[in-house]
Parts: sequence; structure tokens; C-alpha cells
Amino acid sequence: MTREDEIRKEREKKLKELKAQSVEPYKHKYEFKDYASQILKKYSKLKPSRKTKDKVSIAGRVLATRIHGKINFAHLQDSSGKIQLCIEESTSGKKLCDFFKKYIDSGDIIGCEGTIFKTTRGEITVLVKKLELLTKSLVPLPEKWHGLADKEERYRKRYLDLMMNPKVRETFIIRTKTIQAIREFLVKNGFTEVETPILQPIYGGTNARPFETHLAALKMKLYLRISNELYLKRLLIGGYDKIFEFSPDFRNEGIDKLHNPEFLQVETMWAYANYRDNIKFCEKLFAFISKAVLGTTKIIYQGKKLDLGSWQKLSFLEALKKYTGENFDTENENHARKLAFKLKVDVSDSENYGEILNKVFEEKVEPQLIQPTIIYDYPASISGLAKLKPEDKRFTERFEPFIMGWELGNSYSEENDPQKIRAYWKKAEEAFKKGKTEAQRLDLDFIKSLEYGMPPASGLGIGLDRLIMLLTDSPSIRDVIFFPFMKPEK
Repeated sequence: MTREDEIRKEREKKLKELKAQSVEPYKHKYEFKDYASQILKKYSKLKPSRKTKDKVSIAGRVLATRIHGKINFAHLQDSSGKIQLCIEESTSGKKLCDFFKKYIDSGDIIGCEGTIFKTTRGEITVLVKKLELLTKSLVPLPEKWHGLADKEERYRKRYLDLMMNPKVRETFIIRTKTIQAIREFLVKNGFTEVETPILQPIYGGTNARPFETHLAALKMKLYLRISNELYLKRLLIGGYDKIFEFSPDFRNEGIDKLHNPEFLQVETMWAYANYRDNIKFCEKLFAFISKAVLGTTKIIYQGKKLDLGSWQKLSFLEALKKYTGENFDTENENHARKLAFKLKVDVSDSENYGEILNKVFEEKVEPQLIQPTIIYDYPASISGLAKLKPEDKRFTERFEPFIMGWELGNSYSEENDPQKIRAYWKKAEEAFKKGKTEAQRLDLDFIKSLEYGMPPASGLGIGLDRLIMLLTDSPSIRDVIFFPFMKPEK
């Protein structure tokens, strides 16, 4: 029998004894009015060894107990923080003191009432007068959780990670504040929040391999959305001007420090605007988020100083030339291939000029985009839903923001010509039939909606998980998702 098995057996025995005494170890409810953080702040200037008559009532989980006979201590953690409790026989009463020593363990959830004092060592403490067991914990809290080497265990048991590691809790508080800040900024700028389908009969809006599912009631195949873009555009056609959605999306692709099969984006759609408008809007949005959440635009990520209020802007061709030293501004596809070969980039599977440039960009340019950078005017062949640049149809009115070598978003002037969209999707269908699983699909219903007329528009999508990684100095996307995808334990 392991030590944990022994502890569980002891606690099950206590559970049985409590029930025999008609003490319910799993309460229905508990009324409390104070939080640990509020108490600590309010009494921070109380002098050591001073007692008050101020009454408080709190509830939370017991992290640890220290039994010293007639004077006993515990640390209680609630959703706001941690505070010390004191249970002493002379003031709490012998009955309560004996109950605490015999039946309260680390991990138990309790409610208590008492008065405030500060110990000689300066720790604000609740002198407990009443105590109620609310939930009995049957297994002990982990002894060695801080700095746990096995991150898989941390992600798999996030409830313990939140319980034992205050920094993890802070990360998710920042996540919540980030979403709130984005919503505040968009609403202030006249955008309306909407909701679109997660289950879709035809997936679309980007290039990605979807997850498939089945609707039993109608005996039909459905897909989890890879993007909400096409439904937002349907709403523009219906008469909305400025809309946004926090969109959980699902892509059946790889898992690494920047990718999780399920992730969160915020996507906007702005009628009568173009990508140039969204470049300015994107810069303002990032600065607003950083100031609202952290109080500054200047942050440090993994030792790198970054300023989310200052953006370098380069065209796709300018970035290639700056970071590779080669000029890819050519009409000759073979010349572009030769330049890629010179840079030791394998473009053998690249079918056209745009794909060649993109492959070189991904390998040679992206890793160098550490400081906030906006790359604009992307090749047409890799930007099928974007409008072509009138002055150079090799490229489109599209941009992406980059930080730390990561793509954090995507935006373009939306193509609203139904004939051009149909032609693009027909080519994509041919690629799909040849085995390109991430190719876009022909959506006749969307084309029909475009035939009624969609105003000129530009959308902006931002990957929130990566943004939150930056704001929390987190090395992996798994650190900022409560429950990242994990392979089931055997």
C-alpha cells in the first residue's frame, strides 16, 4: 500500500465517523462575505501582535495545517488568494479545536468565521470562532508540485495546477482581462458582437483540415468550423456594418507549442473599409489591449523586450529582400525557384510563384520578425479570398501581424465578386481531389448570398491564445488554455 493509499484510507475512516455523528461532510451551501485578498489589503497596516474585534467570514480550501496542541494553524485559499487561520483552544473553544485537529486535512474545503489579528511575525490571521466542514477531500494535495518537471501532469490535472500554483491562476486572470479588453475596444468603436454556427455543413474561410462529425437526426456529415469568416460575411450581406465574434475554431492538424486542435480567435468584419483601415485599427487594438491588461505597451517575452505600441511595416517583397538579401520581385517563376535554391529552401512542391515566395518567407523571414511587424501585400495564389492589388495583380490587399516570429492574425480587403470566388473554389476543389486535404471547398450557398451583393469590406482575425502567451510570458500555448488537448492516459 502506497502512502497515498494509506492517507485515503484514513480519510475514508474520518468520513464514516462524521456521518455516524450526523455531520454532513458535503454541504449544500455556505454563506460568506469576505475574500482573503480583501482582508489582507484592508489590514495591511495593522501592527504586529495587534488584535481587532472586526468579524469576517470566509470559505476556501485548506492548503496546509500545523498542529501544535492547544494552538493550531492552517492556510486557507479562496479564489482571490491565501490567508492564515488560527484555531486555539482558549478562544475558539475546546470542541472546535478538537474537531479541527481530528477531522480537518489539507485539501478540505471549509467555511469559518472569526476576528482579525496580526502575529508577532507580521502575518495577518483569522482567529477562528466558528468552523464548518463543507467538502471532505479524500486524497492529499501533492507535496512536490511547484516546478513539476512533468508538464504533461500539470496540463492533465489543471485543477491541481490552479490550486497549487498562484502564477497559473494569474495567467488565466490575464486571459480573462484580455478578452474583456478586446470586447471593450470593439464595442467602443461601434462593433456589434454576434454568434455564428460551430457545426457547419461545409467548412470554409481558410485553408485547413477539418474535424468531421455526424448529425444522427438528419443522417448527414457535418464539420467543426475552421473559421467563422463566411458566416460573418453573410451578416454583412444582411445589413450589418461592423461585427465581431469570439470564435472557438477547430483544425485537424499538428500539436506543438503554438498549435492546439481547439483554439480561440476574435474575428471582425468591417463594411466599407479596406485592409489599410484595418492596419491602423490593428495597431490601435494591440496597444489598447496591452495598456488595459498590463498598464503598458512595453513587455518582456522570454527575455526579449517588445513594444506593442510600435510596429514596423514592410511589404511581402520588402521583407524578403531585407531578410534574405535577394530580390524576388520578378515575373519569372523559374528565377524565383533559382533564388530559393540559392537560399537552400526546398520549393519542389511549390506549384507557382506565390507558393515559392511563401515557402521562402516562412523559412527565412518569419523567424526574424521578433519585434512587432506588419507584413502586407501577400502573393495572390495563397490569398484566394482577398482582393487583388489593382496596380500589381501578383499580390493582394492582405496583411498579417507578427511578433516573436509568430503570425498573430490575418486581414484583407474581402473579395466580394461571386464569379471570382467561384473560380477560385473550383481550382481549390481540383486540388482537394488530388489529395490536398487543407484546400478550401466550394460553398454554393455562400456564393448565392454574394450574388445579392456584399459591400466592400475588410475582416481582421487575431489568434487570442498566442497573444495571451505574449502577455503572460508563457512559453507554450498549453500554458494559456485551461484544458489543452492531451492524449488519454492508459
